[in-house]
Amino acid sequence: MKVSRSFEFDAAHRVLGHPGRCASLHGHRYRLQVVVEAAGLDTLGMLIDFGALKRIVEERLLRRWDHAALFRYDDPLVLAIRQAQSNSPERVITLPENPTAEVMARTAFLEIAKALPDGLRLAEVTLWETPNSSASVGPADV
Repeated sequence: MKVSRSFEFDAAHRVLGHPGRCASLHGHRYRLQVVVEAAGLDTLGMLIDFGALKRIVEERLLRRWDHAALFRYDDPLVLAIRQAQSNSPERVITLPENPTAEVMARTAFLEIAKALPDGLRLAEVTLWETPNSSASVGPADV
């Protein structure tokens, strides 16, 4: 059996080296869908309480990514923002690769999978960068 929960967050990113407009810093209203599966239900008839799944996703991912700027670790803007911010609230998150929808979905999958209780398995994570564009990651992809 599977259950899913969707989350929304706002973040900025840029794709270093991209030949088009995605090379510029820009933002999205992302949607993240998390699908969890298990062989059976608990004594309450649930696979996982939706509130518990929400807490896991918020703790492992959304608290860092929501209203943050995501960059590849060697993006020159990272140093510039960090030097300029001193006491400002800018949140800069670095990833080992460009923060594409594919990389962000894979990162989300790995982070969430680590925190699931025993007996549950992360079946899929889908990240929509726009209402029409998404990337999906399952266990075979990580």
